[in-house]
This record gives sequence, structure tokens and C-alpha cells, in this order.
Amino acid sequence: MGMSWLFGRSDAPRAPLIVALLVLLNALLLRAVDPDALARMRDFAFDSYQRLQPRTYVPETPVRIVDIDEAALAEYGQWPWPRTVLATLVDKLTEKGAAVVAFDAVFAEPDRSSMSRMVRDLVAITDPETVQKLAAAIQDNDQVFASAIAQSRVVMGFGFDVRGAQKPPRTYHGVAFAGDEPSQFLPQQIGTVKSLDILEAAAKGNGSVNTDVESIVIRRVPMLFRVGGQQGLFPALSIEALRVAQGAASYFVKSSGASGEWSFGKQTGIVAIKTGDIEVPTDGRGRLILYDTGHRDERFVSARAVMKDEVPAAKIEGHVIFVGTSALGLKDLRNTPVQEAVPGVEVHAQLAEQMVEQKFLARPDFADGAEFLYLAVIGLLFVWLLPRLSARRMVVVAAIFIGIGLLVPWLAYSQYRLLFDPIYPTGTLAIIYVGGTALAFIRTERERAEIRGAFGLYLSPDIVEQLARNPRLLQLGGEQREITVMFTDVRGFTTISEQFDPQGLTRFMNRFLTPMTDLILSRRGTIDKYMGDAIMAFWNAPLPVEGHAVRACDTALAMQARLAELNVGWQAEAAAEGRPHIPVNIGVGLNTGPASVGNFGSTQRFTYSCLGDSVNLASRLEGQCKTYVTGIIIGEATRTQAPDHAAVEIDLIMVKGKTEPERIYALIGDVALAQTDGYRTLVTRQAELLRLYRSAAFTEALGAIGECEVAAMAAGWQQGYYEMMRVRLDELIDDSPADWTGVYVAKEK
Repeated sequence: MGMSWLFGRSDAPRAPLIVALLVLLNALLLRAVDPDALARMRDFAFDSYQRLQPRTYVPETPVRIVDIDEAALAEYGQWPWPRTVLATLVDKLTEKGAAVVAFDAVFAEPDRSSMSRMVRDLVAITDPETVQKLAAAIQDNDQVFASAIAQSRVVMGFGFDVRGAQKPPRTYHGVAFAGDEPSQFLPQQIGTVKSLDILEAAAKGNGSVNTDVESIVIRRVPMLFRVGGQQGLFPALSIEALRVAQGAASYFVKSSGASGEWSFGKQTGIVAIKTGDIEVPTDGRGRLILYDTGHRDERFVSARAVMKDEVPAAKIEGHVIFVGTSALGLKDLRNTPVQEAVPGVEVHAQLAEQMVEQKFLARPDFADGAEFLYLAVIGLLFVWLLPRLSARRMVVVAAIFIGIGLLVPWLAYSQYRLLFDPIYPTGTLAIIYVGGTALAFIRTERERAEIRGAFGLYLSPDIVEQLARNPRLLQLGGEQREITVMFTDVRGFTTISEQFDPQGLTRFMNRFLTPMTDLILSRRGTIDKYMGDAIMAFWNAPLPVEGHAVRACDTALAMQARLAELNVGWQAEAAAEGRPHIPVNIGVGLNTGPASVGNFGSTQRFTYSCLGDSVNLASRLEGQCKTYVTGIIIGEATRTQAPDHAAVEIDLIMVKGKTEPERIYALIGDVALAQTDGYRTLVTRQAELLRLYRSAAFTEALGAIGECEVAAMAAGWQQGYYEMMRVRLDELIDDSPADWTGVYVAKEK
């Protein structure tokens, strides 16, 4: 029986209901599993929220970045600077009253520019006693830097390294916790790279310069880390800078199971981390969600200006100072939800701002359950209502609940800084609605098609011959092969048909379809079906046809030429009968590509046909003949296989049902026309028009149309394409899109 119980006629009204219920159940199961793909989809939605409404930057917040920018590099040389220069920088910041100085850098190697190291290298050419005396007389650069650090409140940086390290970074803090032991929830790193011991010994703190170790977009930054094989917890640079600035001695971590925290017997993770007077709410893994403002120049103070005493003390005094770089050559750039390629040090500064201002984004513990419950309840309501409401009422109900699913998460973010998923629940509801509605529509259309199909069983002579030789082919089935598909349609057929009675219309259609069919069959095409005034045909099936794309192009040109001859005769007949003559024009769409060809239908009745995306595209191209006011449009694959024909590229278009743009061409003539100078001129001028159009130079493109029209006339291309382009360009000039890609999105099939 297969699935006939689901889609058979007697049970057909149940099909939309069953399919909608299956969609809902599978969506709920997927949400319960919650794979990484869904998490990434939520992240995309939350990133979009932050781009729409980023955190407001408050200049009064006492956090600044001392920037090793291009001006500083020009003044003091390439990075890394001698440690004596950095010592001077620390001294300057200390003099100006910085609350803490945190370096977004790791000083893991001794200073190679230190004179004491250079003196030691003289041992090969100077006696050891002289070298020893020189070395003792010159102070080491790292010692100078360490002395400056010791006279200030400095936080050094360390990083993570997969190779590991024998000695972990020094810690300056204690850790206390309430609830479940927090280290089990924290991200674990394999090893570390730390600053020199002499520098760590002089510092007041040590923090990780790494941000998000899981994604190329920094969305969540762990506030504490653990390192494999090492005891203790290691803080992020941002929170460690605030600990030192407050003079706090420890971190207090609240986890699931702590007093006042509901965990329902489960270890759900970390809730918050506190140091001094600052408490930071985190996710279960101890990560702080970045509430992004985007890059702000006001955060930055040039290191050169600090060294030259050109910075007012008010910009430094009492501030948390992060020392880092925005210079492009140093490649310390990161992507954040609001902006790409921002200096990495700015991420640390933003996190510190959030903690000082107590402005946080949070995804509540109940968010997953709330989203699941909303989808389950409203989804079941959709399933129940689909067979009971008319299409008009159902679309109103769907719009209301989908709108609620979009609006409520936005309000939660914009008003309360809470993160709820606006995509998955609403997307699933939309699929349920569209799927159920589409199935109901398909059922209705299929019933109509059965009536029309009783008169549409036509086979090409090739098929008849094959069946005569091998009756076993008279069964359902198909094969995958490359074909060239043609769709044709008479323009304005309703108006034409109104001038005939039924018998006259039948005679007219026979006089039109017969010569068109002869042209197709004479070039080894297969007639798939007649659809009223339209013809569907294809080449290279059921038998192989060499050069099938070329044959299809020749056929389309021959059909247009034969139709011109027919119009002459019909015009004479109309004049003799005293009625107006309405010229008959056809649009032809050609496309080449893989398709499934064979016998399709039911065991009672079937037909030899073709199915596939390339077939659908051919149909869409025929429909675009009306939009582009030209007789024949071919796809890029057809043009590739018929390169010697005269064809002109006319657009990049996103047709209905496609997600990628298609390059389309107007077929204007055969191989002979392609050899003429007029055609070559037309191709050159058309290419320039499209270049201007796609680069959004709409005014210049409008000016180029005149020359194209002259070239088209010289090449013998009768068209209305350029008048259409003139109208489109006028509209684009009046209302230029901000996200112009040069791709036209088809509004009609």
C-alpha cells in the first residue's frame, strides 16, 4: 500500500493534519536534543538583536584603552618595544593615577633589545672578565620593566597553548564557592604561555588574554578557566583587572545548589562570580555574554599621547587601563556580534565596562523550557485549526502567533536584556502552516489536473518506437540524465481566444501547435505535454541526442521565424473577415541540466516526462520573457553548450523557488549572426551596461542604454528589453537599495 493511506483520495482531507502533526513532533524532538546547529541559529538571532540595538556606550565609565596604534609605532618603533619603553609607559600611567594597568599581551621571552643581553654576546670576541664587568654595569631591560611594575598596580597577561607548560601562571587570589564545586563546569585548557617570572613577581594580578576559545565570533567570554594538570582557577584579564583595581583578595563563585539557587537536584552550573563589590552573572560555564557597543574611538588613548604627556589626567586618573593595540599589522583583531575586525583589547575593555556598569545580557534558566512549551502548545493549536478554518482565517491566526513569537523575544531583549529564541519556534510554526496549507492546495490542484490529464496523454514517436520494441518499458520508473528543456507560451492568449468561438479556437490552436510540434520533432525533440496554449519539450531523452542544447536553440529560433510567417497569413485572414488582427507572440525558455526522466504517474495511467530543478528553471525562464520583453531566454548551462549562437547576457536573476542567482541570456540569432560586427558591438555595449548596473552606477547605466539600443537595431534584435531596463533604472535611481548586489529577484514566475 505504501503511503496511499495518507494521500489516497478517501483520506486526503487528513493529509495536511497528519503532515503538520509529524512536522511538530519532529521539531519538538529536535528542540529537546538541541544540536549545535540550533545553538548557532540562536546566536545569529542574538547577534542581530545587538546590531539592531547595541549597548549604549557611556564615556563616563572609568575604563580606557591605551592604544599601541600606528602613531605610537611610528614614534617608538616596531613592536615589540624595548621593555624600558614599556616601563616608561607604566610610570606615566601610574603618575596620572591609573587604578590598574592591564596588559593585553604576554611577555614570555626576555627582551632581546636589552643591552645586558647584547653585552653577553661579546664573549666570543672579548675576554670574559670585561664582558662580566659590562654586564654588571648595565641594568637589564626586563629588570627596569619589573621595577616599574612593582611601583604600580599592574595585571600581566597569559595565554593558552596546546603544547602545555611545566609551570602555570602565578595566581594572586583565593577562590571560595557556594554550591557545587565550580571547576567541573569551567572550560579546561591544555596548557599556558605566561610572562617572565621576574615580571609576574612584580605584578599584582595575572589574567588570560584569550577571549572566546570556541567561535570566530566572540559572544561569550569565560571569566575563570582551569588548566589540565594544574591546581586552582585562572581568571580572565577583564575581571582580574577589576579585582586588582578594588584591592580585593579573592573570587567568590556561586553555583547550582547554593543557598537561594534552585537546581532541582541537577548540577546546572555556575550562576555568578563575585570579586570585591562587583558581582557578574554568568552562564553555567562561567561565561559572560558580551553586550556589545561596537568599536568606539572614545575608548582609546594613543600610547604616544601618554608618553608625550598630551593626555589630560582626568582620562587616566581612577580608570581601569588596558594596554593593547589597534594597529593592523599586529593582527590582534576579533569579530564581535556588532562589528568585524575590532581590536582584541577592546573586548576586554567592553567586558570590564559591563561589570562596572552592571549591564548584562542573560539567557534565563527557564528559556529553553518556555520556548519548548510555546512551540508545543501553539503548534498543537495550529494542527487542530488547520482543517477547521478557512485559508483566509488561518492566515490571520498564523500571522498573530508568529508575530507574537517574534515580538516577545525582541521586547525581552530591548526592555529587560533577556535572550529568547525568535527563530526556531516561529520558523517551525511557519513550516506547519505553510506545509499544511500547501498540501491542501496541492490536493485541490491534483484533482483538477486529473480531469485535464485525461486529454493529455501524448507520446513522442521515439517513445512509441521504444515501447513497440520493448513493452517491458511500460512501467513506472526513471533515470537521471542531462537534458535541455523547453517551455513555450503564447502571450496574451486570453485576448486572442476571445475573438473565436469554440470551434474557431480549436482550429486556430491546431494551426499553431502543428507547425511548432513539427519543428521540435524534426530536430529530435520529445514533446512532453501540451498545456492549453503552452508546449513543454525536451532533448536528449529517451534517446541520446548529440548537441542537444544546440538543437534546442535552433528549434527556438525556427519557431519564432515560423510564427512570423503564420502571423502574415492570420493578418490577411483577419482583414478578409473584417476583424482586427492580434499578433501572436510566444515566449520560449530553455535550460540545460540534470533531470529525472522516465514514466511517472500511477499504475493505472502514466506518461513519459522529466522532473528536476533544471526543469523548473526552464519554466521560470519562459515566464521571464514577459519581464524582459524578449522572445527567447536561455540559462547559463545552455549558453555554455551552445557558445557559437548569438546570445546576449541580460541579467543575474533569482527566480522563484531558487536560492542562488542564475545568469540568463537572450537568444537573438544563429551561428551566422554571431559572426557579424553588429552582434559583437552589441555584446560589448551590453557588457558595459551590465557592469555599470551591477556596480550600482544607475545613472551612468541609464545613459548607456541609448548606445545599446542602436547596437541591437543594427544586429536585428527586436526587443523591448532596453525600455524595461530604462524603467527599472529610473526606479533604482529614485530608490537605491542599500544592500544592492546586482541580482534581480523575480517577483513573478
